[in-house]
Amino acid sequence: MKTIKIYEIIGNEVRSRSSIELIRNRMPCNENYFIIDMGNVDFISRSFADELYNLHIDKKEVHFVNKSDTVEKMLDVVWKGRNTKRVRNTEEVEIEDYTNIDDFFKFLKTI
Repeated sequence: MKTIKIYEIIGNEVRSRSSIELIRNRMPCNENYFIIDMGNVDFISRSFADELYNLHIDKKEVHFVNKSDTVEKMLDVVWKGRNTKRVRNTEEVEIEDYTNIDDFFKFLKTI
């Protein structure tokens, strides 16, 4: 079992999706069980949380400890979003064709 401390690798704010590579690079292929220590991490972006979800799915035995309330909420939002099927409603949209910029500006004034 290997513990990876996010704060020591990235810092207290993780704002980039690409930061996940710093974590993956510390995960030996021959190990299956990892603990991701979120201690002292105050913020993670939604995109980084999404990458943590992918990591959790890929590795199966990844556990997160020492999560702040903010980090916990972000992970919950992403996890719930990934576990819920998206439903997109289709709408009928009328397409307008403008032959010149003046007609387009006239239209903009109506909205």
